[in-house]
Amino acid sequence: MFLLPGCSSSDSADTGTIAEARAAASEAMTESEASGLTLAVVDGERVIWTECRGYADWAAKKPVLPETMFGIGSISKMFATIAVMKLVEKERISLKEPLVTYLPQFSMISPEYRNVTVQMLLNHSAGFPGGDLRDSLSREPFNGFAAQVMDSMKYQRLKHAPGYLNVYSNDGFTMVENLVKAVTGMSYPEYVRKEILAPLGMNDSRYTDAHLPDGSYAKTYTGDTTSPYAILHPYASLNMYATGGLYSSAADMAKLAMMLINGGVYRGTRILSSGSIIAMSQDQTVGTFNPEPSDFIRYGLGWDTVTEAGLSAAGIKGWQKSGSISGPYGNMFHSTMIIAPDAGLGVVVVMASNKTSSEIVTKLGERIMLRALVDRGMLAAMPARLPQNPLPVVAPTAGEKSTFSGFHAASGALYRLSFAANDSINLDKYQNDVWQPLYQGFRKRSDGWYAADGDSITALRLLASSGRSYLAVRKKDGAGHYATTILMAQRLDSRNPISAAWQARMTATWLPVNEGSLASFPDMLSDPVNTLRAVDGLAGYLLVGTTVLRDMDPQNDDRLDGMFLQIPQANGRDLVDAAIERREDSDWLRLGSSLLRPLSGVPSLPAGSTTVAIGTEGFAEWRKLPAAGSISIDNAAAWGLYNGDLQQKGSGRGNGSAVLPGSGEAAYLVLYGAPGTRIDLNLFQ
Repeated sequence: MFLLPGCSSSDSADTGTIAEARAAASEAMTESEASGLTLAVVDGERVIWTECRGYADWAAKKPVLPETMFGIGSISKMFATIAVMKLVEKERISLKEPLVTYLPQFSMISPEYRNVTVQMLLNHSAGFPGGDLRDSLSREPFNGFAAQVMDSMKYQRLKHAPGYLNVYSNDGFTMVENLVKAVTGMSYPEYVRKEILAPLGMNDSRYTDAHLPDGSYAKTYTGDTTSPYAILHPYASLNMYATGGLYSSAADMAKLAMMLINGGVYRGTRILSSGSIIAMSQDQTVGTFNPEPSDFIRYGLGWDTVTEAGLSAAGIKGWQKSGSISGPYGNMFHSTMIIAPDAGLGVVVVMASNKTSSEIVTKLGERIMLRALVDRGMLAAMPARLPQNPLPVVAPTAGEKSTFSGFHAASGALYRLSFAANDSINLDKYQNDVWQPLYQGFRKRSDGWYAADGDSITALRLLASSGRSYLAVRKKDGAGHYATTILMAQRLDSRNPISAAWQARMTATWLPVNEGSLASFPDMLSDPVNTLRAVDGLAGYLLVGTTVLRDMDPQNDDRLDGMFLQIPQANGRDLVDAAIERREDSDWLRLGSSLLRPLSGVPSLPAGSTTVAIGTEGFAEWRKLPAAGSISIDNAAAWGLYNGDLQQKGSGRGNGSAVLPGSGEAAYLVLYGAPGTRIDLNLFQ
């Protein structure tokens, strides 16, 4: 790691902040094994300090600069929020107006979709399933992603009444793209460039609706970038523009931060009214269902929290938004933006790393902000780390043990809670079809939390609200000077066995057909198998992947309920129903917007020359092959070859050939192409 010469500007009053930034950046780079990082500290008028570490391109030894673009991930949502607020100021839309007023073609299965307002898109309370990522990544720009998401909504239900609770939802911000286009007639990226990026002078900020120029952005890698075995990630277009698709530099993001600090003005140019900035900073979770409120998540409009936990613990008001991007082969980028509006300070951190999450950059940003507040005389000293404070053990009641023992679920997670003979609780997590210990031997303390004997801060809490039972978790966070709590999971109620129709489908294997982005990265589909699985002891529920499903009330032979979890904050995000559609005289499975066909209906490919046509819907075509032989493929956008156990044995884009596995009972081939494409195959046995 190194410090770039010239990659800084400062004044003597902030030397403590600079030293802290350098030390914190070094530690973050080491902890995350990042390939590149840039940060900027600003006040309302200037950039106080910029720090650059690592390389934008390791092979070319091109260093990171303040102008180097990184994927900022979900900080992109701030631009979506600003875009909407500008249209509100122009009286083109109203936050309180139903979305269907502007998008009459929008529909969902739940009739309450008509009550979703524009404001609910920005504060995560619309009730949308959460995160439709199908075709969100591709080698070439796919500008139809937002329209595709809106179209897929017609197959889906709301997971709660609009406005009932706030739970993170990418889909709401993707719908902002459709809203902006409907109201302005401009594409979303075009509108943001014209109305926000250009006035702010953010010339190093781009959407991937066109290819990014090589050398303008930090490349990302899998593995240690100091090793010759590090793997360069392929270029990917991020098609979810409003949700997470903006690339920007620390230098550019500093301009956004200064505008927010200055109540909507950047160097004399007004971007938003002060009223809009204030509206964005209001706690949108007030009055909504949330049995475990936390400064860690208090959504504003666009903001993750308007009471940033690390600053709040020191008595300072703060706003924060973070972001992460996972690419075709792992994590790529992590970012955070923290504003202390009353102090007139802000920090932006952008990082390229395959090994960490946005928590690292948020911790880094908090540490720098706190030291800047000390330098400015707004804090007496850096906050002290939380002390351990063991509390007396108390006994749980028999009712508590009865109510909370059993299975708990969250988005993509299943847990099992049990009480030991000494009244301590053990929490296990279901991973790879086995139970793994997560928290063990936690005993109830006098404050109602369950904690281990050696760590009084990390703790679990059992609570009930609105007729449901929940599990909350508390952990030390940031620089260790505060703890965050989050609602972790919801207890699963006892239910009757799953319906006979869905039990029968547990014998089926389902293969994806409409994941178009896999044509860009065919080796990503290394495990195409989807099955419905039961968990021992958990009657009335099924798993598909890590998604928990149960019967509808009343039972429906063609639909399973994946929307029953009512968990605010973050762990109730990204839910899907399972539904059956009848196609080609067989049952196909729909999971949210993803469509899967049964393996049992895959046609066999005859020996010799054959042409396979991609249908009008553009679905991938699957074919069953003999176990031994070889095959040539011409005119496919992409293809993948699998053995009889559906383990990938080859993949490619365009024309190619492959030797069949040579063992087992069969092999399988999947073919991708545009609608109407005719793919020529030649099978040799």
